[in-house]
Amino acid sequence: MKLSTWLVKCTVGVMLSQLVNYAVVGEEHWTFTCINQGTDVTSDSSATNVKCKSSGSTEEDAKSAAFCHRPNNKVPDNDFTDIGCGKCPEESHNTTTCLSCSAWNTTTSTDNSNCNVWEPPIFTYNCYHGDVSVLCDNGTAVRRGDIHCWGLTHTYQHNNPDKISGGCGTCEEALTADPAQSWDLEDCSTCNFDNCNSATDAFSGLLTVFVVFWLHVLL
Repeated sequence: MKLSTWLVKCTVGVMLSQLVNYAVVGEEHWTFTCINQGTDVTSDSSATNVKCKSSGSTEEDAKSAAFCHRPNNKVPDNDFTDIGCGKCPEESHNTTTCLSCSAWNTTTSTDNSNCNVWEPPIFTYNCYHGDVSVLCDNGTAVRRGDIHCWGLTHTYQHNNPDKISGGCGTCEEALTADPAQSWDLEDCSTCNFDNCNSATDAFSGLLTVFVVFWLHVLL
């Protein structure tokens, strides 16, 4: 037998062997869904379901490999915001900032798609008390909508330089806590993000400060 003929036969034999092995071993896929947060990481307003796919040598293995992940939003000021298919990515480093869940319940053999239910993030925040930035609520983390600072208007501050010009909470809360205050609600404004009641910039250019704050949170 010529060498060329032998090589052809050997090549064909190897190819057939590989095809047989592939047919025997193969790869199974299983399709499931996970929640994807979309562009808004501070609420569930942009949440959608996305299709995911896991693989394994058998259907059971493929289902066992199906996971979703989400931020651990019980951690204050968590800068990990990714949510979607698969286990926690490497950049989350550990289970402190990210949580994974199985999209297939191996105990009950039922579909557990969308197991990565989104939770609102929580934050610690500061407000200015006079000229000093202070930690509010003794450092207890709150949801985005519960962040409030109060501050007196520039006009009132100018006419009453001896008065404390702001603090944590709303104007109503501040006035209720100290009814003897010489100012009225019309002399006060409430803002809703970290250190928003700065004495030097109180209630001017709030949109710029808001954008800077959220860029700090998300980056």
